[in-house]
Amino acid sequence: MVSKVQLPEEDSLNVLKNVINERTKFKKFYNSIENDLISQAEKFIEHKGNPLLLTPLNLKNYTESEEVASQRKKSLIGLYTPKYGKQPFSQLEFMRKKNGLVVCPSCGEPGRPRTLDHYLPKDKFPEFSVLLLNLTPMCDWCQGEKLAEYVTNDGQKRYIHPYFDDVDRVLFSISFTAPFSTPAIDVAVSEEIPEELSLLVRHHLEGVDFLTRFKEYFRTRYISVLRTAKRVRENESISLRDFLNVSLENEEAKSINSWDAVLYRSILENNDLMGYLEDGLLPDYL
Repeated sequence: MVSKVQLPEEDSLNVLKNVINERTKFKKFYNSIENDLISQAEKFIEHKGNPLLLTPLNLKNYTESEEVASQRKKSLIGLYTPKYGKQPFSQLEFMRKKNGLVVCPSCGEPGRPRTLDHYLPKDKFPEFSVLLLNLTPMCDWCQGEKLAEYVTNDGQKRYIHPYFDDVDRVLFSISFTAPFSTPAIDVAVSEEIPEELSLLVRHHLEGVDFLTRFKEYFRTRYISVLRTAKRVRENESISLRDFLNVSLENEEAKSINSWDAVLYRSILENNDLMGYLEDGLLPDYL
């Protein structure tokens, strides 16, 4: 699940200013909108990207017609795909390929995310197309689920922002229903987090289709847990609880809400499941 991500190395406002200054095409448009682009970016930072507190710029205020406004919108969106040597090409490449992450900060799935997501969609907020603080590393699956969505049907904030929201804590756990040889699972948001964050976590999990994806992962991962339980019984040099605690520490070093951290923590907190893994009748196929 979600983990907090370090802010981009370069200052978002400076990069935006440099991008605007590089414009040669539609120079009149960029000169007229420059101050408002910077002001809008400052509001984004002030409000931590909260879509409920931000209103898109009306590009018709900077052009002669609706048609021209549509063309300039395409120009703003096109800033996200610069040619080599133009800003922000190097910054985007660094954020995609050298982010240092080993799990997706949006869902916690293992693997380095190599795509960037526009937290506020560039089609709705073209002025944020190259604002680095609006660009967050994300796995392909999360991006495919999120698309251009950013609020719920009833107008609530849909997604956690990994740069700004306080998510470096245990956000949820997995519940298990017997039989423990092939348990059914569900997700339970932590009761220890503030109500506002709890609601946001629920929206976020639903938005990235977390439970469906985790169930698929769990089916194969749990077999490994069962096999570990069997091996520990055969070799009493370490208890299963100690083994899982060490495994949990290693996973939490990657992210407190990585999928394996969630799995190991949830198993350790479930006394009935631990009792089964330590002393119950394990499947014959192991």
